[in-house]
Amino acid sequence: MGRSSNAEKIELKKSKIMKKARLENREEILNGPIAKTLFKLAWPVMIGNTMQVAYNLADTFWLGRVGADAVAALSVGFPLVFLMVSIGAGITVAGTTLVAQYMGMGNEEKVNKITAQIFVFVGSLSIILGLIGFLFNEPVLNLMGAPENIIGDASAYLEIISLGVPFMFAFFIFSALLRGYGDTKTPMKMMVFSTLLNIILDPFLIFGIAFFPELGVRGAAFATIFSRAIAGIIGIYILFTGKKGLKLKMKYLKPDFKEIKKILILGIPSAGEQSIVALGMTFLMSIVSQFGTVVVAAYGIGSKILSAVMLPSRGFATATTTMVGQNLGAENINRAEKTAWVSSGLILGIMTFLAFVFNLFPATVISIFNTNPEVIKIGTSFLKIVGFSFGFLGVRFIIGGSFRGAGNTFIAMIIAIIALWGLRLPLAQYLGINLGWGPNGIWWGMFLSNFVTAIIASLWFKKGGWKEKAI
Repeated sequence: MGRSSNAEKIELKKSKIMKKARLENREEILNGPIAKTLFKLAWPVMIGNTMQVAYNLADTFWLGRVGADAVAALSVGFPLVFLMVSIGAGITVAGTTLVAQYMGMGNEEKVNKITAQIFVFVGSLSIILGLIGFLFNEPVLNLMGAPENIIGDASAYLEIISLGVPFMFAFFIFSALLRGYGDTKTPMKMMVFSTLLNIILDPFLIFGIAFFPELGVRGAAFATIFSRAIAGIIGIYILFTGKKGLKLKMKYLKPDFKEIKKILILGIPSAGEQSIVALGMTFLMSIVSQFGTVVVAAYGIGSKILSAVMLPSRGFATATTTMVGQNLGAENINRAEKTAWVSSGLILGIMTFLAFVFNLFPATVISIFNTNPEVIKIGTSFLKIVGFSFGFLGVRFIIGGSFRGAGNTFIAMIIAIIALWGLRLPLAQYLGINLGWGPNGIWWGMFLSNFVTAIIASLWFKKGGWKEKAI
């Protein structure tokens, strides 16, 4: 009896400590210094996103030692992986928005109900998407115009990744919900663990070190899926136990179509936005592919480096989503708007500075991943031209994050459509192919699309039609 009483006291003490931490976290988001709170929320997301980029960079680094064809197979396959993942990741944005706004209201029971509904709905969706990716990847690769010599490896990579989609989505659910809650550190820790595991496994499975088989491109896929699966399983365990505040309660696991409708209203535009980005990447790759394997390899390396440089923007965008959502939930509309502008100003300065620094040695950076002189030359042009649009792309990310925090995911989707389909793809086709500028024309199309879209997004946000809660 005494032992049971002591255990209950310990659990009660833990519960009180956790509740106090939640209240302090909410207070800081609603009333603390905006810039300081943005940095506090953003830096764990940046590290987590760094780990995400490290996944891809590690694969690119080791496959670069196999050859340009292996890198090209990975580069061609990546947009399709991104397309599958983006649908689920987009739906989980609804979870971030709803959790943030319910937290702003102080309604934790609704937070837990949304947690369960997101888990059920997105989990089911992941199984469907994984099967589609497994069955239909090769026809899509052919439609993209992928070079014949790399289709076999690219298809094998996509088949393995597709089977692991449910595990990847489990981690996305976990991360999105906790970020809306205001906890960005726990998803970061899990992402660091998963990435380190992937980096360790990559060379063993790609080259067949020790007792492992030599799998090449397939090895990179297996390493990614295994490390993602471990992180996803641990994340779901944390949600079921409620160790981090959010609790996945069994009584809420039965589908509630009223809540699912909210998820769909917010999630479909976000999924559409992410899918449009992925589809745009796929079409852009079809334009790049017309210039051969070397240009495809250079573009793949350049794009992954761009993803790494854009990490601060993505971190601040996520932090902005959380702060805008919680402040709107608490009726702090002016603070929500001020958060968006402060975040935009910070990221414009940070990314412009990084662009100058990064352009001091672009060839050296490209050569880390591939030593082919032509790949280095073309990749250097990519970084020099696209580099000075980093700040504008960052502003677009922040404004998009602000719209998502407000629950106005439809506008964020429209901005993405303008950026890719209205500007980037037509400009890449016209400048690169029609005017005969070659790969440089594609890079200039990317630059111009980032610049123009940042202006459009800022003007749209300034109009203020987003200032209503999603709930």
